Amino acid sequence: MKVLVSNFGRQYSHELLTVLQQNGLLGIFYTALAADKWPWESFPEPLRGQVRKRIFPDIPPGNIEHFPVLFFLERALRDRFPWAGRLLCDRFDRRVAARVRAVLCDIVLTYENANRATMCAAKKAGKTTVLDLAQIHHEDIAVYACWFMSPKELQAEIGVVNPRKAEALRHTDYVLTLSSFAAESMLRHGWPAERLFTINLGVDVQRFTPKKHYRAEGPLRLLFVGTMTKRKGLAILFQALEKLPKGTAELTLIGPMADARDLLREYAGQFRYLPFLHHDALAAHYHEADVFVFPSLLDSWAQTVLEAMACGTPAIVSENTGAKDAVRQGGGWVVPANDAQALTAAILSCMDNRKNLEETGRRAHAIAQQYTWANYAWSLLAILRKIAGQHASDEFVVGRIVPPGQPETL
Repeated sequence: MKVLVSNFGRQYSHELLTVLQQNGLLGIFYTALAADKWPWESFPEPLRGQVRKRIFPDIPPGNIEHFPVLFFLERALRDRFPWAGRLLCDRFDRRVAARVRAVLCDIVLTYENANRATMCAAKKAGKTTVLDLAQIHHEDIAVYACWFMSPKELQAEIGVVNPRKAEALRHTDYVLTLSSFAAESMLRHGWPAERLFTINLGVDVQRFTPKKHYRAEGPLRLLFVGTMTKRKGLAILFQALEKLPKGTAELTLIGPMADARDLLREYAGQFRYLPFLHHDALAAHYHEADVFVFPSLLDSWAQTVLEAMACGTPAIVSENTGAKDAVRQGGGWVVPANDAQALTAAILSCMDNRKNLEETGRRAHAIAQQYTWANYAWSLLAILRKIAGQHASDEFVVGRIVPPGQPETL
């Protein structure tokens, strides 16, 4: 069994690729840019920082084909011309589709927004197609998008993006989801349960270790880690912060800037913002925080929630955060999405019950130990065996999957 993987972006595909490569299952990986094939160290900042994220150190260069011109065009045009990204994804998709028939592979695994032509070509070539879904069903995205998209963006999502996703889905045999939130979304829109699998992402429990001390007094230290985008519920977080008694809480935001710049400017002075941190420094902030807060309006998983829990920090997440699957086991609290009042109440409850935070944090750490990259590898291999109709065997290698050395940002 050989697997062709196509992903214009990067997301968490480096983990999937490593599992496939370790077990001799990777045929070829198509992507916009693989920095391993370029002298990226000579690039000027901030371009070097962007390129650094596109390293695939565990994958032989011969198993990767990339299209760097498309990558740099997308980076140059995306802020001024949002539609340019769709055109470049289409170009990438067509280039991969043209190669599918000639590639020796049994399974074609793709990601949304750049897979319509590829999935169609794969089916015509008699190959099994798998969508690794990083979000939820596209029609549900449109429902929630009114909370964080402009009318113009929402119109493009419904009229342009969704029809493309729907067409790709018609040529898809199996779908992998990251959480019950995503799986339920697919089932609600009629996707067959027998062709749906859920596989949770892992967390590096060697790097994100439990804290030793819990503070019982002083302002409640709140931490958010993720991309600074409206979709993550930052407006709800700021509204909740304003409702708290003055001086009772301190908020730290960590992550790269996206479309929330104006929002952060509006609430300037009410938080500390750090745009970039390496893993070790990030773990220290998880340790220092009393509560991790992630009120996302839409996230199929949210890796930083598990990182915080692994560090022994309890989490407050929204119903629209896939990682609620872990939080609900006792590692924190789940509140309704887009509800500042509910978030405020949860934070106030933490303030009133400081002594319980240690107990909840220790449970959070224990729960996070279930979500390792080794477990992710076992799950992925079991799913691929089932899809390929193979029987379980001991020939697969499931060692610790080591993520490439780069900052942890979502």
